[in-house]
Amino acid sequence: MEIKDIDTPFVYVDLEKLEENIRDMANFSKESGVSLRPMVKTHKSIWIGKLQENYGIDGIQCAKIGEAEVFSDGGFKDIFISSEIIGKTKLNRLLNLSKKLEKLIVAVDSIEGIRALSETFKEGKIFVRIEIDSGHNRCGVKPEDVVVLAKEIERYDSLILDGVFTHGGQVYSSKDEDDLRKKSLEEAEGVLKAKRVLEDMRFNVNTVSVGSTPSVKISGKVDGITEIRPGNYVFYDMKQVLLGVIPIDRVSLYIVSTVISRPDKDRIIVDAGAKTLSLDSVVLDGEKVHGFIPKYPEARIFRLSEEHGWIKIPETYPIKIGDRLKIIPAHSCLVINNFDEIYGVRNGNVERIIKIDARGKVT
Repeated sequence: MEIKDIDTPFVYVDLEKLEENIRDMANFSKESGVSLRPMVKTHKSIWIGKLQENYGIDGIQCAKIGEAEVFSDGGFKDIFISSEIIGKTKLNRLLNLSKKLEKLIVAVDSIEGIRALSETFKEGKIFVRIEIDSGHNRCGVKPEDVVVLAKEIERYDSLILDGVFTHGGQVYSSKDEDDLRKKSLEEAEGVLKAKRVLEDMRFNVNTVSVGSTPSVKISGKVDGITEIRPGNYVFYDMKQVLLGVIPIDRVSLYIVSTVISRPDKDRIIVDAGAKTLSLDSVVLDGEKVHGFIPKYPEARIFRLSEEHGWIKIPETYPIKIGDRLKIIPAHSCLVINNFDEIYGVRNGNVERIIKIDARGKVT
């Protein structure tokens, strides 16, 4: 099958670029002496996870139990769930999952969460990591407050302190490359400070882990960091391009859409709306857009409804109804969860259809 024969809208991945991105991050982790534990919520695909495994990883990270269950069934044995697990139903699922794995690690950031885990795992053991807020202001405790949680973990034989981790999501708001570097170093310093506080109180800290694709090649080089957890790097997207993380030719994921209307000389409508592109956006030349069209760089995807995309274009653009446009998404992670499958393309031909195994696993 050739790519021109696939009906739109669809999402495809350039397999050569995908492999290059995966290989590059694996090489970086080896050269930097840090473990690589990729976040798989970006691709949600067992096949892509196995490709990452082939190039060398030290386990995977999932956002939710549902993802972890899918990847466990797919043969992965070392999984870190980075969302705090709260509620009896989820805790029972976690217990069942732990029996299938060689190693299961979960995030904690509260006394309540630790005690709930200890009740669930009375007759078993589970590794826990304390989440540190290094500036993202989401979950996690401040580095100086980490000892309270470590002492609570120490009370229970079933809980094993695996280390500390953080997600430096604040790097996505970086104004330029200097700001990105500053925020990335702050991310690393947050978990390293937590490590020092714990070691001063004689706790062993085996893992000091940072995440976020934009920051890992900076934070991952800081002495004392032992693990990186990027996810977006398999595909990249316009957010990564605009942050200066990679050149645009390293993006491997694309959406193809058809022009279905040109109601005005300076406006076209395509068959890719929010259910395809997601509502996420980037700012391009001061304007909020929902993707980027490489062939027509001055086009602006300025509005979405569920099934339609509004695109503002210069009147001189020779775009006609029926034309197909290749779009780089604003944020690849959200796009993937809109599809059941990705077309894996090499040299214009569909080499494989890649199932999105963990699509919709939000619990």
